[in-house]
Amino acid sequence: MNRANPVLGEQLRVRPAELEDAPFILSIFLESEAQTDFKGGVTLYSVIDWIESSSPERPFWVLEYADTVMGWCALESFYGLPSFAGAVELGIYIQAEYQRQRLASGLLEFVEHHAQQMDIHTLVAYILSANLRSQQFFKSCGYEQWGMLPNIARSGGILGDLMVFGKSLS
Repeated sequence: MNRANPVLGEQLRVRPAELEDAPFILSIFLESEAQTDFKGGVTLYSVIDWIESSSPERPFWVLEYADTVMGWCALESFYGLPSFAGAVELGIYIQAEYQRQRLASGLLEFVEHHAQQMDIHTLVAYILSANLRSQQFFKSCGYEQWGMLPNIARSGGILGDLMVFGKSLS
């Protein structure tokens, strides 16, 4: 996986996240979080735990160009029961200065291609209802809104809905 990705182009590469990437991953996450009214309390220790908890079956990847981390994505188990083993939660984050350059859609294509090789049949994305750009992005990539959890997000007295988007790969 430490080679250039034909979907994203020869200059970009997707590779497993390493502990040294944690500050960059956190920065990208906090930058994204700052665009909403919801603060999740994610810390450097949280990101280190995410990286250490990843596995070949539930990878955590970074997207980089010339040793600069531009974005990341992670696959996590969806529910924990054996009957849901082929469904995963997907998170994709691109640094703001690199957004709107088709990096996220290329990264999503990369994930979908590799997911099928890992016996993953369904990808699920959780998106705050206030995050209209992410909703539009996933819709444009063939994801459908499968549900909504009203007022489940709470931060600083603000309530928010969590949208559930999904796509079946098989």
